Amino acid sequence: MPDQTRKLAAIVFTDIVGYTKLAAENEPAALSLLEEQREILKPIVEEYSGNWLKEMGDGLLLTFNTNLEAVNCAIAIQNAVKDIDNLNLRIGIHNGEVVFQGNDVVGDDVNITARVEPFAAPGGIAISDRVNASLERDPEFSTKLLGTPDLKGVGQEVKVYCITSHDLPETDLSQVSAKLEPEGFQWNVKNSI
Repeated sequence: MPDQTRKLAAIVFTDIVGYTKLAAENEPAALSLLEEQREILKPIVEEYSGNWLKEMGDGLLLTFNTNLEAVNCAIAIQNAVKDIDNLNLRIGIHNGEVVFQGNDVVGDDVNITARVEPFAAPGGIAISDRVNASLERDPEFSTKLLGTPDLKGVGQEVKVYCITSHDLPETDLSQVSAKLEPEGFQWNVKNSI
């Protein structure tokens, strides 16, 4: 079993909206877009003291020491790519424990971040309640509660917000394919003996 290192981190997932369709229609353009994303985003991530952990197809997995660094970097990324053809990103941010295992990074909180990201509007940023709690006391930021999604494979209850300040688009829930729990929903937990 490889050595494991655990670390608390602000975790960021990015995803290029429409990349699969672009790759199916024009693979050279799609591959060129990935290179352009790398060239534009790596310096921004470094500027905010982030760690570029992994590229997964058109998505990125990044970590930061603080929620504020992660959020400010995500805003800078969205500003940098907003006028670039086909480089329309959704970004999700969560805070939790990351497990470094060999050259890979895993853990429940990594999975939560991946599940939060689809709640971002194209060009927007979705955050978990842990990240939102660190922004609530800063008047520079405005957020909107989207709800409590049924995050596939996640046992924790996670509330998801979108950042609505900084000229970021608000999430239109009718455009999100992930599910939200109905208002007032409560899990019925039974003890088994």
